[in-house]
Amino acid sequence: MEDLIEEIAMGPFGSNIKVDCFVDSGVPVLNGANLQSYKLREDSFNYVTTEKADSLNKANAYRGDIVITHRGTLGQIVYIPQDSKYERYVISQSQFRVRVNPSVALPEYVVFFFHTRIGQNRLLANASQVGVPAIARPSTTFKKVEIEIPSIKEQERIVAILNSLSDKIELNNRINHNLAA
Repeated sequence: MEDLIEEIAMGPFGSNIKVDCFVDSGVPVLNGANLQSYKLREDSFNYVTTEKADSLNKANAYRGDIVITHRGTLGQIVYIPQDSKYERYVISQSQFRVRVNPSVALPEYVVFFFHTRIGQNRLLANASQVGVPAIARPSTTFKKVEIEIPSIKEQERIVAILNSLSDKIELNNRINHNLAA
């Protein structure tokens, strides 16, 4: 896993991003509602100013990054697609961000893996359920998780199939929602 990861960064301390930091527009701040599928959900955000986002530099996530919840609703993991609404986001204090080495793995492949039963078991192996559920030492723990990495070509093939299925499921859900309304 060591050569897979380029960088891991934790979200800011809670005191660094409070409700009074939020503004009407700017750099979006991610929360659990944005991490409900494979790809980042972009239907609602709180925002901070560019200056505040700059001050939280390590907590900034960009297209191609993976965002994982380490406290609260465990098991949430998404990637920020290349066609996301924004170029940059700020992760919350309950999340950490992973940037994978693009010559080794596709972020989409890594996320799809961690949505499998095996991937979820490995991701949550060091989770504590006492009080607020949390992953102990999330960045260290994540680096130690074993993941099978096929060739980039094989990853591309797998991701294409799974993205196609995911897109169809999302379309069906939207149709069902519209029919119910």
